[in-house]
Amino acid sequence: MKVSGAAVATVAVVTWLSFLATTSDAQGYDFFYLVMQWPRAVCNQPRSNCRAAVPRTFTIHGMWPQTNRGGSPQNCPGRVRDVRSSGRVDRGTLGAMDRQWPNLKRGGRDPNSQFWTHEWNKHGTCSRMSLQNYFRRAVDRAASVDVLRLLRSNRIQPDNRSYRRAAIEAALNRYDPVVKCNDVRSGGRTYKQIHEIRFCVQRDGNRVVSCGRRTQFRSCGSGDIRFSR
Repeated sequence: MKVSGAAVATVAVVTWLSFLATTSDAQGYDFFYLVMQWPRAVCNQPRSNCRAAVPRTFTIHGMWPQTNRGGSPQNCPGRVRDVRSSGRVDRGTLGAMDRQWPNLKRGGRDPNSQFWTHEWNKHGTCSRMSLQNYFRRAVDRAASVDVLRLLRSNRIQPDNRSYRRAAIEAALNRYDPVVKCNDVRSGGRTYKQIHEIRFCVQRDGNRVVSCGRRTQFRSCGSGDIRFSR
């Protein structure tokens, strides 16, 4: 049977579109969210159980695989009992993690490693990276994005003042990340405050990139947003 060139072309196009539709499923994810948290917004919550002293800079919450369809694969094979004692992350990377990825909460003999182990078991196992590569790339990407400097470039300071969305968006427009808020009570009023900023990282973990859309605000209401001191 003779097959026309048009039919062959049609089959090729359908096959390619089918491949595109299933790529993220086959690979498991399309990009990461590098989730940076503002410690004061974590620790000014009721029953926060935070350490007495917390950093005055953004710290890493996690690096989470994401799909373009909005999914977030979790709890894949490859769990570990404890990241620090696993022998699979080098000392230099562990030192950077202690500085950049601390557990803000009290508890346990090694709260930092407890936090990292939770993040690896829930999110990192789905990265298809080794422990070493996953954590090294997370701390390197976090170091490449000076979040406070970005905000201060538009005169946004952690000073308990509230700032317009447009000012926050302008400060972050190089990356167009996701800004997530939570509530804080002060002086008998409830304010929305900057809690997390989620930056997009390309799938191999090697570069922070624009999320490809205007900055999104989640759980931030419609008014100004506080930056807590």
